[in-house]
Amino acid sequence: MINNALLLSLISLTFLSIITPGPSNLMMMSSSALFGWRKTVPLYLGINFGSAVLVTASVYGLGAVLDRWPWLLFAAKSFGTLWLAFLSVKFFKNSFSSIQSNQSNKKPRTMRPFRFYEGVLLQWANPKAIIVAIAIAAAFIDVGETPIMSLLIILLTFVFVGMPTASTWLFLGNILNKFMSDDKHYKKFNFIMGSSILITAVVIMMA
Repeated sequence: MINNALLLSLISLTFLSIITPGPSNLMMMSSSALFGWRKTVPLYLGINFGSAVLVTASVYGLGAVLDRWPWLLFAAKSFGTLWLAFLSVKFFKNSFSSIQSNQSNKKPRTMRPFRFYEGVLLQWANPKAIIVAIAIAAAFIDVGETPIMSLLIILLTFVFVGMPTASTWLFLGNILNKFMSDDKHYKKFNFIMGSSILITAVVIMMA
């Protein structure tokens, strides 16, 4: 038997936790804005796969591991902060150069579409994703009759609710992509994204 009350709560929490801004959403939106949604699909799939692995690990004791060795979460936060700060510097560099200079064959590209494995790693370096995964695993372990059934229900909820919700950020970035051919908008967008990612990195470190 499925606990319908818990299932409805799970659906609501999954939607709210994914639709709200976070490092993963910012990465998807910025990548889609700069490179288009098709080239951002590997990042999108990597983020969702990383979330599924996090939830699975949480069901099988990730929370207990972090309680015993809390420095692991600090290490993840530190890694995520440094990585996001590094990415923000790249955006800032692009905000001071033109589209033509960044696309020139004579110069190496300072930015490229994110790869699948980077999306997976981003989730493991994202405290928000880790905390949400542990909270969901703890709160909804009884949504099914057995832990395995509960895990299956949680993962299916992520597939049918979480992935479509996450795609909102993917296509929002694709809308912004239409303005990237204009040098003024290109520079302004890179500066805004660099600032947003840097602020996100600070918030992660202070969380």
